[in-house]
Amino acid sequence: MRVDADDVEDDGGLVFYQGEPFTGEVVEQGPDGSLATLYTYDTGAEDGPYREWYPDDRPYKEGTMRMGLPVGLHRRWHPNGVVAEETLFGDHADHLGHRKWDENGNLLVDTMPPTP
Repeated sequence: MRVDADDVEDDGGLVFYQGEPFTGEVVEQGPDGSLATLYTYDTGAEDGPYREWYPDDRPYKEGTMRMGLPVGLHRRWHPNGVVAEETLFGDHADHLGHRKWDENGNLLVDTMPPTP
């Protein structure tokens, strides 16, 4: 099920729809009707992929949540479309590494673990 962000209530980190913990996608649209945000929930908690876009449909950020905690690779982009940050989380939301770039794509920080 997909519902609009205006139709859910956030109560201390859990999302409710019509008084019940929500399972499905919550979306928000920009002024032109394009998708601005998409978050996935299971029994009220963020669980699954999320994405946000700049007003011109370019990606702003994305990642995956599991029972309200970040897992896997999360990314954020600069307004010009260049990747700004990547953060890697383990299966239990443990922070494994981080990369950061400037708007020209120059790597500024790299604490990512080596790839096998």
